[in-house]
Amino acid sequence: MVVLTLGGAFIVGYRLSVGDRATTAVAAPRVVDQVRSALQGAYYRPVPASVLRIGNVRQMLSALDDPYTAYLRPATYRLVRQETASTYTGIGASVLPAGHRFVVVSLLAGPAQAAGMQVGDTIVRIGGKSTANMSMTHAMARILGPPGTRVHLQLLREGRLVDLQVRRAVIHAPPVQARVVSYVGHRYGVVAVSSFSVGTAVLVRRELHRLGHEGAKGLVLDLREDPGGLVAQAVNVTSLFIDHGIVVSLQGLHQPQEVLRANPGNATKLPLVVLVDRYTASAAEIVAAALRDNHRATIVGERTFGKALVQAVDPLTNGAALELSIAHYTTPSGQDLSGVGLEPQIRARDDPRTGQDEALTTALRVLTRPAS
Repeated sequence: MVVLTLGGAFIVGYRLSVGDRATTAVAAPRVVDQVRSALQGAYYRPVPASVLRIGNVRQMLSALDDPYTAYLRPATYRLVRQETASTYTGIGASVLPAGHRFVVVSLLAGPAQAAGMQVGDTIVRIGGKSTANMSMTHAMARILGPPGTRVHLQLLREGRLVDLQVRRAVIHAPPVQARVVSYVGHRYGVVAVSSFSVGTAVLVRRELHRLGHEGAKGLVLDLREDPGGLVAQAVNVTSLFIDHGIVVSLQGLHQPQEVLRANPGNATKLPLVVLVDRYTASAAEIVAAALRDNHRATIVGERTFGKALVQAVDPLTNGAALELSIAHYTTPSGQDLSGVGLEPQIRARDDPRTGQDEALTTALRVLTRPAS
């Protein structure tokens, strides 16, 4: 299986069906029939017959009321696939569904931040089109685009509308940043992961090695404002801290339960705290929950976002693709985080009005406690 992510959605598989070549020309099934067949054979929950009878693809998918299931036109499909990379063309913002619209959950130093966008803004219009009932992928596709072009965004911020013109640019988005900090006479490593994109686990491993050589006596894994990413990266990052145990379980209507376990041999033994907030989602929630349930880390921060649906992306015969939810995940302890998120063991929140990072300070304070 090849894995990819689309704008923070947790994608577990990109499945290709390859059969024997036909010796004579065979008429390809209509796209609507391909979509209907995929829903009947792979969607994570039963699809009502009334939905399957709809003769229009977009109307059929809209009736599911699932922001993570979408029909991707060929151009859209090509565009959104770049979101798996650490360099892409866009505005430097990640979003997640909030009701029937989208909330900004993280910002990089780039066009969106320079234009005045803020974490917590709700996007109500993209390029003049309402985001009400828009799929996650279509929202991201409308935001992404060629460098130098502009996208008009209308945002809802604290009850008022804000209009922004944002110029797209090439975004360099390294998913991992790490540093050593001093706290009460000791040195600790802080590893901030902004997404679980291609290569994240390799970068985290490299930074853990460096921090150990620089004398770090403990670690803070900072997953705040991390909307998620690749399931393989979530498993591999978790395996850097535990060398055995369950990381996550996946199950859907049409597939048996699949239990993914940590890879042995790479785990650091340094004391660990995981820092989360209300925008920690999807693959990031998997990592936090796995480290908690395997008694490896203390979770500090706010209740997380609560996205536990798993998507697959299937190419269609017309060059387009179908993204659909095929399963949900549960934590090693059996908890379903859908809509409820992960509750931290110690609550802490950064106050943006101060120059301090109160949540990080709380996490460092936890590291200084004697082991029980």
